[in-house]
Amino acid sequence: MPRPKRQFDCPPPGFTDEERNPNRRRRGTEAPAPAASPAASAGGGDLFRAFGRCRALLDKLLRHEDGWVFSTPVDARALGLRDYYTVIQEPMDLGTVLLRLERRRYADPHAFAADVRLTFRNAKSYNAKGDPVYESADELSEIFEAGWAPLAATLAPPPPTDAQRREKLKDELPRLPADVQRSVAAFLKVQAACLVKEELNVDVDLDKADAMTLGMLDPMVAQYLPPGR
Repeated sequence: MPRPKRQFDCPPPGFTDEERNPNRRRRGTEAPAPAASPAASAGGGDLFRAFGRCRALLDKLLRHEDGWVFSTPVDARALGLRDYYTVIQEPMDLGTVLLRLERRRYADPHAFAADVRLTFRNAKSYNAKGDPVYESADELSEIFEAGWAPLAATLAPPPPTDAQRREKLKDELPRLPADVQRSVAAFLKVQAACLVKEELNVDVDLDKADAMTLGMLDPMVAQYLPPGR
């Protein structure tokens, strides 16, 4: 039994009929695959093809009958959503994802997937279950995950996040020799990423370490740990 068509109160101000009907906009022309990114050029054609599949999956979402809802940034002022940016700290939409994909802003397909997921996660966080926007986000999210799974199976694992790197370093630092720990603490002090409590008692605060600091710290720690850690 086909699901009933969702009824939205009204399109957000500024939406054109083409945005509500992306099939009409694309009729007769298939969107080209994105140009090869620097990473794709360095890594061969596999990454280029992966980005092409990302584009095809994104087009599928945008062509969905509810895809227009997520095709542009939420205009919180026009919609009277006074608390939107209090609830949603990192806005995202599929139109922005498309623009980033076309401009080769994604280092790898995993970054593309993260933005698509953020789009639907935001919609489901701000809107209550049962709301048309929530239900559309839920359905499109399932479509995305079904299409992403076979694509992800062909990719290398995503690089660790900064949060994951911090947790790993928190586990590794206590296992370093005492003199190395002091050297690491001195380095972090210069990077404003640790607090000195007493002359011989240094409390390292890795949560203050940014991505560049983590990148410099990783090889420093690795050389003093056994293979496999």
